Formats: sequence, structure tokens, C-alpha cells
Amino acid sequence: MSTPSSTPKLSSTQIGAIGENLLVNAVMKASDGRLSPFKPVADDDGLDVLFFDKETGKSVAIQLKCRTKTDGGGNTAQFDVREATFKEERHAFLVAALLDAKMTGFDCSWFIPMKDVTRVGNKKSDKYVLTPSKAEGSADKYKEFRCVNADELAQHIINVCEAV
Repeated sequence: MSTPSSTPKLSSTQIGAIGENLLVNAVMKASDGRLSPFKPVADDDGLDVLFFDKETGKSVAIQLKCRTKTDGGGNTAQFDVREATFKEERHAFLVAALLDAKMTGFDCSWFIPMKDVTRVGNKKSDKYVLTPSKAEGSADKYKEFRCVNADELAQHIINVCEAV
């Protein structure tokens, strides 16, 4: 129970859950129901959702990382991928998403193949640190993975399903 002088804040786990739910709903909607999300009963391997493509019968495994703020008021957001749950050889993807200020949608997201995490991320102790810029015209090393909206993200997932 909070006291009048304290302001309750969402925990990082709560923010992650809100972001994950917003993201899977946005992808379902953007794909007009073609992509169906499935969550593991036990998330012990770093994969948060599988998107099943009803047209191809294939699925894409995704680790989701959601943030609400950029670092130091700038344009970059930091997403950490724990080495313990990272498997470069696995055919899976990281979706790093920056929630908007009201946590009702996303400013942008990045769809990164796991095989590229070691190339674009910086290794720090037991994790890979990724710091993409949300700036629209950014030419950073994350530019090729940037999705400006849920339609683009859904299309990337569909493209992977069609290519497998």
C-alpha cells in the first residue's frame, strides 16, 4: 500500500508485460489476423512469442524487449540480451521496441535476426547491449532493422515465414 507522499511506479517487469501484449496485438491487427501469437507456458529459454503464419503454416520465434524511455533524454534506447538465453545459431529474431510516452503504442521497433545480435550489439559481461537510435533519419548500424510501424514489423515476420 502506498503512502500519500509516495508515487507508485510500474516495475520493469510490468512495463515488459504491457509492451509484449501491445506488440503481439499490434502485429495481429497489422497482419489482418494472418499472424497468430503463441506464448510459451514457461519462458525459460529467452523466447517470448511465436508468430504462426496461417497462410504458410510456418512460425517465427521472437524474443521481445520493450523500453519506455531513451537513454539520458537522447535518441538511443538500450536493449540488453542476456548471454544465458542467447543462441546465435537459432533461427529466431529479436524485436526491440520503444513504447510511446503513454504506453499505448510504439515510437518504433527493430526486427533483428539473432545471428546479427553479436555484430550490432556490444558485449558487456554477461549480455549484449544494443543501442539503436529512434531518430527517423538515423544512419546507425541498426537502420536496416528499423520498423517505423506495426505494418512494417508484421511484413518482416511474414517475409521470414514465406522464405523458410
